[in-house]
Formats: sequence, C-alpha cells, structure tokens
Amino acid sequence: MSLYYNETKAVRPREKEDLMNSLRKWRFPILIGSGLVAAGILVYFSNTHVTSDKTQGAIGKRDVYRDSQVNTADVGTPGSAPVAVNAILQSGEFKSLAKNQAFQELIANNAFADLSKQSAFVELLANANFRAAVQNVQFAALVRSNAFQSALVSHADLYAALQNQAQFQALNSNAMMMLLKNGAFTQLAKDNLFMNLLSFNAFRTSLAQPAFANLASQNLFREALLNGSAAQMVQRARVE
Repeated sequence: MSLYYNETKAVRPREKEDLMNSLRKWRFPILIGSGLVAAGILVYFSNTHVTSDKTQGAIGKRDVYRDSQVNTADVGTPGSAPVAVNAILQSGEFKSLAKNQAFQELIANNAFADLSKQSAFVELLANANFRAAVQNVQFAALVRSNAFQSALVSHADLYAALQNQAQFQALNSNAMMMLLKNGAFTQLAKDNLFMNLLSFNAFRTSLAQPAFANLASQNLFREALLNGSAAQMVQRARVE
C-alpha cells in the first residue's frame, strides 16, 4: 500500500509537467488563432457598418435627387397660357391691332372664330398670296361663283380649269396661280363660312394691316387662334 502510494505521488508530478509542456507548446497557436478570430469578427462588423452607411447614403442621394426634380405639371409650358398670352399681349403688333376697330369686329365675328379653330385657315392667314387676293373684291365673287365651285370639285388642277373663265382673267397672276394650288385654300374654298368671310369688310381691312401679317406669322398668335383665346386677349388689351 505504501509502495503504491509513493509511485502515485511520483507519477502525478510528471503528469503536471507534461500538461504544462503541452500548454506551453499550444499557447502561441491558440493566441494566434484567437487573434485571427477576433480580427475576422472586427472586419465583419466594420464592413456591415460601412455597407449600411453606403446604402443609407445612396438612398439619401436618391431622395435628394427626387426632391430636386421639378414637377413638370407645375412648370408653365412654353407656348401655353399664361406664358403665350402675356407674350402676345406685350407685342407691338397685337397692341396696335387690339385698338383697331376692324380687327375688333373680326375677332368678334362667329365665322372667323369657328374657322380659326382649323389649322388650314390659320395657315392661310399667314400666306401673303392669300392676304393680297382678299384685297380685291372680285376675288370673293370668283370663289362664290358656280364656275369656281364646279371646277373645285371636278378638276385636280384648279388653276388650269379656270383659265377660260371671264371672272378669273382679271385676277390671273403668278400669285393667284400659287394660291389656287395651295391645299389649305382649296380645302377651305368649299366652306360657306369661308366664302362669307371673304366678303366681310373687317376681314379684308384687317388682313391689309402689316401688323396683322407679322402677327399671323408668329406661332404664339396662331396657337391663340386655334385654342380660341384670341378674343379674350383683345378684351384684355383694350382694358390694359
């Protein structure tokens, strides 16, 4: 019994020594491994934080971009009221015409208002050949004649069809030839409102005004005629 006890006491110090040697042997690998794990954890959380910041930053930038965009519905479109209306009201041509009695009568005329809603008519107002032809009272009579209306329906070349007509001889010219070949004119020449307007003295007088010729060539005024706001503009110009 005593011998076994002594042997056991002798073994235990050796076991402790072996254990300490093992601990010393694995101390550095364990420390290095722990350091690597800690470093990995630190890098992971750092990347997560940076990614989160970048994501928030990107969202923030998109929000700022959206906030900085202007709503197109809130912006006045060039060529639309009130931008177009104000631009016309400030023009010298319109101010001059707005005080003209003949132009006031023309704007108030129902036939002119109805025809002004057609792009062909508005296009024709800007045609110098048409404005010149209107000044001759015989032109209105020619357009209303049976010979003219018959030729308009049955002949593709209106100018050639009218060569032998007595009413046409006094009006024949290069300008008239170009007008008779104008698609907008031949389209409107069949319209009773148009034929009646050709005989309206206020129409003839207005088209003779240089200010009207300049105004008729401007897109803003043509748009005002098409959308029916010309009459209101005349009223505003007279008040102002």
